[in-house]
Amino acid sequence: MKTIFRIIRFFLIFFCGLFLYSCQKEMVWQAEAGIAKVNVINAVVTGGNAKVNVSAKQINWSSIPDNQALGGFTLSRMFIVPTDRNTVFQLVPLSDTTNMWYNQVAQLDGGKVYTLYLSGTPTDLKTKFQEEINFPDYVIRDPGKPTPSADSIVNIRFVNLSSSGPKLDINMLNNIALEANDLGYQQFTDFKAYPARNNTYTITFQIRNSADKSLIATYDFNADFFRFKSVAVVLMGVYNTLGLPFVDNYRIESIPYQ
Repeated sequence: MKTIFRIIRFFLIFFCGLFLYSCQKEMVWQAEAGIAKVNVINAVVTGGNAKVNVSAKQINWSSIPDNQALGGFTLSRMFIVPTDRNTVFQLVPLSDTTNMWYNQVAQLDGGKVYTLYLSGTPTDLKTKFQEEINFPDYVIRDPGKPTPSADSIVNIRFVNLSSSGPKLDINMLNNIALEANDLGYQQFTDFKAYPARNNTYTITFQIRNSADKSLIATYDFNADFFRFKSVAVVLMGVYNTLGLPFVDNYRIESIPYQ
């Protein structure tokens, strides 16, 4: 009789656990379905750092610490917002939070990834907002099992956010095939998977002026650091102008989607 009760108790515990697990999966799915992710990339030049609000409401700017302002060497932030209400997008300079650079409202879809590109200058601010239609799926790795190095990748897109710079051709070093062709201001490529195996520490890209094919820069992308991530390689800043601070000069930055 005791054996029968043990068997019954075992199955009761098993089915209760299965039910709770199913409920938990459903709750997690609903939470994911009710949120959107927005990557804000601030490439505005000559304006200093800026505070960004991406949320369901307007806020008091003092609630955002100054060290969370975007710009300079911290160019982006991924915001997670609920989609059962409108999303407020706001941008103000850290030096004067009463001066609203950008103020828009949008209705986002649950489970989607978006990007808000900010560029130009404070007096001529340019924006580009898009839903990522073909955003790469993250690589799923089984816990406790090593991922074969042959499967290691990084997803890269190229973005031209220099309003004064030329259109760009981009190729890998020692490869004549173009990764980007005639890439103009506020234009970007689709994400493309590149190998990021254990022995691939960097991928070297050559950035050329589309008009005369002259070499503008050689960029060593840290594939080892960004393995299994999606990254925007952003060209930004004021082109071919001397005397500006480094953060306003023409430069290349790798910005991950996290």
